[in-house]
Amino acid sequence: MPSDPVAVAVDRPPHPLAEMTTSELSQYKVSLERAIKRLTVEASTDLRRRLAEVLAEEEDRDRIRRANA
Repeated sequence: MPSDPVAVAVDRPPHPLAEMTTSELSQYKVSLERAIKRLTVEASTDLRRRLAEVLAEEEDRDRIRRANA
């Protein structure tokens, strides 16, 4: 059983980040950011890692969008 009840409240997305719509990705990011604000540094390690993955996906999409513009 996870020791962090807030981390459990932010479910993992049903599919990989690269397959999420921009809206789904944004909503997931907001959920992670809100949960992280309520946690101690030690308790938020997993959520911070997941947020970093979301931010990296957003950056990849921006880079692709700029390259195709």
